[in-house]
Amino acid sequence: MAEAKYAFIKDGTVVNVAIFDDPTNELLNHFKEEFELDAIVLATSTTDIGGTYDGEKFWISKPYSSWIKGEEDWQPPTPYPTDDKFYTWDEPSLTWLAHP
Repeated sequence: MAEAKYAFIKDGTVVNVAIFDDPTNELLNHFKEEFELDAIVLATSTTDIGGTYDGEKFWISKPYSSWIKGEEDWQPPTPYPTDDKFYTWDEPSLTWLAHP
């Protein structure tokens, strides 16, 4: 088996990501007990430390305090504009700011 990333989960938060080459259950259980983890699960390419795991899906760290979880990813309180301009999120005003 090729190397794979495993996320260390504590209180629903990814606290570490480790790379193992075909780890045994005994090894994973050792790390789980040693670091008092809730779970060790096979990670995804988007898994980051500080992100969360809800038992089914990894969530990257919340990008802004006003954003909420959608079905697949974080959603802003105001949808992204649909025109052809480039926008960035402005948290203080809770709006998208257009760039020239």
